Amino acid sequence: MDILNEILFRSGHLALRHLDAIALALIATLLVIYGDDINRFIKRQLRPYHRAIRLLGFVLMCAFGYGAMTVFLTPWLAYWLSLVSIQWLAPFVLGLFLLIGWLAERKHQV
Repeated sequence: MDILNEILFRSGHLALRHLDAIALALIATLLVIYGDDINRFIKRQLRPYHRAIRLLGFVLMCAFGYGAMTVFLTPWLAYWLSLVSIQWLAPFVLGLFLLIGWLAERKHQV
């Protein structure tokens, strides 16, 4: 049992050192999976407007919207992940990546 606890603690410390990169990978992957849905929503909202406004709205969403979501959501997620006990951090992160893989599979992106 001590070996299992040692593995959990060591992998948790390793994950903790890379928490910002892990959070960025999770957020970026979610944006890739749900980007089409976000774009479809924006397209529906901008449909009644002139072509130039639709183009500007789409460019702003792609250039600044996705960037802003990444910049603001990554530290937020890293903070919440840092609240997980160090012993369970690595299995929790692995579970999150598996959940994202399952979501991607459901949207036929894998």
